[in-house]
Amino acid sequence: MIWPALVWPALVWLLSRLPLPLANIFAWATAFIWWFILPFRRSMAITNLRRAFPEYPRAQVRRTLCAMMHNIVLSYIELLVFERINVRLTVDGSASIPPGSLILAGHAGAWDLGLLTLAQEVPLATFVRTPKNPWISRLMATIRDRHGLLSLETGAGLTEGYAALDAGRSLMFIQDQRFNAGIESPFFGATCKTSPAMAAVFLKTRRPVYACWQARLGVGKHRFWAVPLELPPLTGDKQADVQAITDACNAFYTARIRESPSGWLWLHDRWR
Repeated sequence: MIWPALVWPALVWLLSRLPLPLANIFAWATAFIWWFILPFRRSMAITNLRRAFPEYPRAQVRRTLCAMMHNIVLSYIELLVFERINVRLTVDGSASIPPGSLILAGHAGAWDLGLLTLAQEVPLATFVRTPKNPWISRLMATIRDRHGLLSLETGAGLTEGYAALDAGRSLMFIQDQRFNAGIESPFFGATCKTSPAMAAVFLKTRRPVYACWQARLGVGKHRFWAVPLELPPLTGDKQADVQAITDACNAFYTARIRESPSGWLWLHDRWR
């Protein structure tokens, strides 16, 4: 059958032509359909949010997660029209991020918008998960390539990351999802498997380290900001230093998510 293969191209074509106010309504409608009718991973999202914020009453859990879904849907529509939206980048502590830096980022709302914004300012490479849908995978690769972002796809190792650094690119790590081969590190009061990759690369290269996050300011308006990441004093014990740096990464994530819980992706099994 041909029509299933046309669904995604047709949907992307339609959404990319929606005026942003209508896209905003569509995103809210999708969020409520997800909550009340098609609750894909809703139970997991509720469990995760309540683990992190046990004080939330039921109504606040619903509001937070519906706002999360709205943000995700609207952000991907905005990604299709990236040139027409306003994403402001600010770097605290220095004039800009120097090429060849290490950058910590996370799944803060419109993270792909943040990646493209940063790639306009500094040559950038990042590790990304390859979407399972081949057509979506090709679309995302096309968008990222068009804006100068080097994507190190699923299966890429640190060797490719070091090569990107040697070529003058900054290297971004997105470590707020579970990494089964990682190390245990505290996150919202409970340990979870976390990638130690950024810590390992820093100890080997001693490059400058920045942490990035993102906030929605309105429909088609975002703020993406970066600060030098506060790292713990090094002891010379590689295992202990990797643990301490990874813990600092998770502490950064925890603090940012507490500031805006609806801005983070609660749909993955972070604490398994």
